[in-house]
Parts: sequence; structure tokens; C-alpha cells
Amino acid sequence: MNGNGVPILDRYDPEAPSAIEFRRLYSRLKYKMGEKPVFPLMMTSSKHEEGKTTTAAFLGLTIARSDEGRVLLVDMDLHRPRLHRLYGLPMQGGVSEFLQGAEPLDRLPKSTALPNLDILTSGRMVRSPSALFDPPLLRGFLEELSRRYPIVILDSPPLLPVSDTMVLSTLVASVLLVVMAGKTPREVVARGTEILRDVNAPLAGVVINNSRGVLPYYYNYKYYGYRRKE
Repeated sequence: MNGNGVPILDRYDPEAPSAIEFRRLYSRLKYKMGEKPVFPLMMTSSKHEEGKTTTAAFLGLTIARSDEGRVLLVDMDLHRPRLHRLYGLPMQGGVSEFLQGAEPLDRLPKSTALPNLDILTSGRMVRSPSALFDPPLLRGFLEELSRRYPIVILDSPPLLPVSDTMVLSTLVASVLLVVMAGKTPREVVARGTEILRDVNAPLAGVVINNSRGVLPYYYNYKYYGYRRKE
């Protein structure tokens, strides 16, 4: 929701400049990846408050409206979950319940007013979220999601504060790094890309979040000096 409590679906304008930019972002992402798979796609940032959740939410909505297949948005930020707020959904009954073995996966995705778009919320808050990020468990989780949904977008925690995202980045098909224009220091972005480089994460690009309201702008990852290991 926005500051007035309006869910994102109720305030989405497909002809707004931001919507056009998100369609461009998706087109550029597919072009960049070529024959390589795009999904599961992980959205992250170097630090908090760079707009990664909003970017993930609008990208998922944009793709769902294009009728390219069923879309699942997943809130993997178990430390500071926000995706449920943007869509006006309850947080409980989501990722944390599944990873703890409390609920089967088929009962957890929440439907939205858009037929092609489902949301898997973070679930109940847990004392130690990072303890749930076990690579074999996450791998099976993502494989099952991908069998059910052709398009899976993960809103993950920021890279610098926690280690969760580093683990998750090794299990997805592509990663987009969100950077707040005019706010995030270059050295902070460099450290975030270094973390991804160290685990050979499939970084597809950098999304420049324009805080003045027209977003996103897409840059090749080499703009920030990232070099993926072959």
C-alpha cells in the first residue's frame, strides 16, 4: 500500500511513465539473458530503503498484465517483510511456515484481483530468519515453485545487513540489483556487487530507482564495475 493505505493494484496505471519503464525493464532483461532462463528472478539491493520491494511488486504486476503466464511474487525478506502491505494481504501463512515444515506449499500462495498474479508472503516473523536459509531446502523450494509458476520473482533482503541473500543468489536464474539514485554511495553499491561476484551470482543488471517517481532505469552490471566469473 502507499501512504494512504491504497493497495498497489488499485493505483496501478498502465499508461503512467512508471508502468512504461517497467515494461522496458522486462524487455531489456529478456534481451540481456538471451537464451538463458530469467526465472526465478531475485530482486535485491545493497542496503535498506532503495526500493527493491516496490520494484519487485511493480515488475510482477507488469508481467502478469502482459499475459505471459502465471506470476508468483515471493517475499523472501523474512527480516523486514513488506510485500504483503503493498498488496493488502495478511503476512501470516507464507515462506516461514513452509521452511519450518508447518504448512504445505500448495496452501500458501495468495490470490489477487489479477488472475495471473499470486503472492507468497513472508509468513510469521521468526526469531532467527537466517537459520531457515538452508541451501538444499531452498533449492527444493524454488524448484517446486518453478514447477507451479513459469514466472517467479523473489524480493530478498538487502545484501550488506544479512547473509540470506548471498545464499539465495546462488540458487536463482538471474539477479537484479536496485540502487536508489542520488542516495546510495558508489562504494556501497560496489560492496554489494562484490558479494554477488564472490559467489558467482547471475547478476543480470542494475536498476536505478529514480526517487522523483519515474522508475526504473536499467544499466548493464558492468556500469558498476561488476565482472562475473566464468
